Amino acid sequence: MSNQLKLYTVLSYCLIPIALFFAFLDILILISSLANPGALIMVFIVACLVIYTFTSFKFLKKGIELEQSQRKKLKEWIKVNAFVSLFLCSLFFINSISILISTNDVLMGFINDFIQQQSGFPAQVTSKMILSILRGVSVFLLITSIIGIVHIRTTLRLVKQYDHLFE
Repeated sequence: MSNQLKLYTVLSYCLIPIALFFAFLDILILISSLANPGALIMVFIVACLVIYTFTSFKFLKKGIELEQSQRKKLKEWIKVNAFVSLFLCSLFFINSISILISTNDVLMGFINDFIQQQSGFPAQVTSKMILSILRGVSVFLLITSIIGIVHIRTTLRLVKQYDHLFE
């Protein structure tokens, strides 16, 4: 097994728990989008990441490792969901970087403005707590985006390389 395939396998296993987490979030977004149909686009985009993860994992396990022929439909599912997932991971990357390079003073200004606009905001939730959560989520999304972008690029290369496996 080449180093590229070893890295791809590791990244695939890293993406599975992330995809499960996003699948759970997607269900919550779907429930809330019943009241706000405009949020359905977010449901679609997050679902594409989940679908991409599991279709590419199937391609890895059954196609590349076991060299079983795959349906052409799987290739199409991988490609379509890969492009939407690439878009989502790029957004994660850009947003994470912008938050992580911002100074605490700038972010505290946004957080304080947000808290002032919310009526009935709990007093025990402080600006510093929100800032630490925001930074933590940004680090998680940055790692997720890097794993996702590298995985997607590798998947698209491997789909092209193993084109003979698709009927």
